[in-house]
Amino acid sequence: MPHVPASAAGTAPAPARNDSGPDADAVEPVAINGFELLKELGHGANGTVYLARQIALDRRVALKVLSFEKAADPEFVKIFLSEARAAAQLNCPRIVQAISAGKTADGRPWFAMELVEGGNVEDLLAANGKLPVHEAFRIAAAAAEGLEYAWENAHFIHGDIKPANLLIRRADGAVKIADLGLAGPTSHRRGPAMGTPMYAAPEVILPDMGERDCRSDMYSLGVTLYEMLTGSAPFSGTPAVIMEYHLHEIPKPIIRLMPDLPPELADFIDRLLAKRPEDRPGSWSEVRQILADAADATAELPNPAAQETPPHQPRRNRLLTGGAIAIALTVAAAAATVIWRFCF
Repeated sequence: MPHVPASAAGTAPAPARNDSGPDADAVEPVAINGFELLKELGHGANGTVYLARQIALDRRVALKVLSFEKAADPEFVKIFLSEARAAAQLNCPRIVQAISAGKTADGRPWFAMELVEGGNVEDLLAANGKLPVHEAFRIAAAAAEGLEYAWENAHFIHGDIKPANLLIRRADGAVKIADLGLAGPTSHRRGPAMGTPMYAAPEVILPDMGERDCRSDMYSLGVTLYEMLTGSAPFSGTPAVIMEYHLHEIPKPIIRLMPDLPPELADFIDRLLAKRPEDRPGSWSEVRQILADAADATAELPNPAAQETPPHQPRRNRLLTGGAIAIALTVAAAAATVIWRFCF
């Protein structure tokens, strides 16, 4: 992609047309309101993520631009902009920070955010099968710290905690929570539920199971921790089957898979995965402290490595890779209408 700086007034020049590939009629911007686009980092059904340079401060950022199709969908634009607004309200080192937002010259919304150079937990699991016990608890404790901040300061629920949304900065191993597009205050909890079925709490799938609040994110973090420790999420199958399992099936106790895990930690993970929100921990402070203590306590435990789940084998949650869904369940039918929301 050519490097064309923005004008002194901060407006984008005429965009360049893509003359090859299936999207030959699409128009790609080369600069956006004070940001020089350096290269494409990723492309999906929703749009494109670029590595960009904020010209005024000479710093690199990640910049999302919606596709033409999604930019024409008011509901999707609302979700997209909610990520920027949520990130802007949450000033925490454990949460990817918002920098700026606006529209391109052709009317597509964009959102610039902190660039986290590294990978995510899903990448680590794909490469290693499972994580060292200490590392799994360290990552979970850091995520709990960010989620505690969001809840205590804004009563925000993330809504889609999963390995792909926990970024690991390469330079120092810092954990950052990403993808706040589903985040919102508790007032949103009675609206349409969205999330990724592999990690969705029962009350997210079926509102009769309880109110959605911070304990819904605790459940999702519990599923993520279970997967980090064992190499597999508690349930597998089609989205409909997984949701049914979340509602009615008890996961295999983690102590059976990890007999060396301290029993109190195994019991704690079982609490995170309780079907009823009231049976889960009562506060993020409690969760964060237990996870931080667990990271310290397990520093000397043997590393299980990835002997049982070789890297070349497909992981069970690959069934849902690249997708998040909006779930609308009726109590009478107990059936789901699944709408895929592809990630960038």
